[in-house]
Amino acid sequence: MGKSIAVAGKGGIGKSTISALIIKALQDLQETPILAIDADPDSNLATLLGLNDTESVGQLREDILREIKNFPAGMSKAAYVEAGLHEIIIESDGVDLITMGRGEGAGCYCYLNSLIRKFSDDLAPSYKWTVFDNEAGLEHLSRRTTQDVDALLVVVTENPLSLHSAKSIKEIVDQMGGRIRKTYAVTNMIKPRNEERIREKLEELELELLCQIPYDEELEQMVFDNTQIVTTEGLAVWEPIKTIVDAVRRM
Repeated sequence: MGKSIAVAGKGGIGKSTISALIIKALQDLQETPILAIDADPDSNLATLLGLNDTESVGQLREDILREIKNFPAGMSKAAYVEAGLHEIIIESDGVDLITMGRGEGAGCYCYLNSLIRKFSDDLAPSYKWTVFDNEAGLEHLSRRTTQDVDALLVVVTENPLSLHSAKSIKEIVDQMGGRIRKTYAVTNMIKPRNEERIREKLEELELELLCQIPYDEELEQMVFDNTQIVTTEGLAVWEPIKTIVDAVRRM
């Protein structure tokens, strides 16, 4: 049975970077194959992994809307979606990526989220690990994009809004009744003078702190230069990221 990790939190706090670091650490540890799912419409994960995300679930949706009247006789919408899935998987060494992307048409992302959920349910049994980079905020929970995962990592920074978002995520998870096996907080780039204050806030929220990811100048430069993360070994973030992997591996 494969393991699954979902990464959540407000936008702009390093959620996608942490997702990419987990995936790269799993590769470094030879914990493959990995199914990576970028469920964020902003779709940054491919760049961080050094992949070309030319295809997406959003594009598949647009193809369905455009071609539905031209489906071959007897071909259902479900069959078209199934065939399209194999066209949008981005394959690489040990990692396959599905990107949600953005549909060109108007409307919410409800259908895109339902497709992401279907694809992950169908494909995950074939992989040793599944890693979700969720969209910012709470919608991935209300739309059930994130459910039945081993670990939900809630990323927290010094930004007070990230703590507010963590509180809301924890409340929704509690209401879901065990669909997520374990919820952890992961702090990102907290200054030493603020560590105790953040830790106290997390205790108030009854969110277990799994690890603290430090500021890493080399990593920051990679992200700033919009280049891929080649490896986690040797980076300052290696040990806390490995702590995440080890915690989920023991479940």
